[in-house]
Amino acid sequence: MSRILLIYAAVIFIAGVVLFTYATLKKEKEVEEPETNAWMRILSIVLVVMAAACLFVSCSMK
Repeated sequence: MSRILLIYAAVIFIAGVVLFTYATLKKEKEVEEPETNAWMRILSIVLVVMAAACLFVSCSMK
């Protein structure tokens, strides 16, 4: 079970970083809807926190 959580943590962390990078790059190019970029950045931060929680739980299961 801890290995599955480690895999989830890695995948969720990578998705969060990619989403944050995409939102940051899109923010510089698009001015029409700035609130969308803000929500994408908030979602990416939530994903990184979820990845940290999965990592913490998987380490405490050993």
